Amino acid sequence: MGFNTNLLIGIAELLDASGVGAWSVTGAYNLTDTAITADVLPQKPDGAIALALYPVQDDGGTTDSIIGLQCRVRGQPGNRTTDKDILDGLFDTLHDLQNVTISGIPIVRIWHQSGARLGPDAANRLEHTANYYIQCTREAAHRSD
Repeated sequence: MGFNTNLLIGIAELLDASGVGAWSVTGAYNLTDTAITADVLPQKPDGAIALALYPVQDDGGTTDSIIGLQCRVRGQPGNRTTDKDILDGLFDTLHDLQNVTISGIPIVRIWHQSGARLGPDAANRLEHTANYYIQCTREAAHRSD
């Protein structure tokens, strides 16, 4: 697997181990789970977190990178607290996490950068985004320290 896939799966596994949600390689979830998925929110279960990575900064001539992690969160229909509880779980697990290795990738620091309230979807499930920056080491053929 490539860098982005390894990092995304590693973050999903970390969130699962921390009890924030449930990561399933097969995409099978119980209806009571808070599903952790890649890139898009599933129709079911209602509670869900979609993780997406995007480039922020790659320093020239070094292996230093900052990768953005967007967490799109959805709560239970008609419930105005489950989305906020998921956001709190993300923050408690990720914000200011330092000097760890995730999926073989050295992480210097992860921090909360921004977020937005997206409002309810068609099924009255509140949605938010929470954006984190991941300062890490990303090796490549033309990058060295």
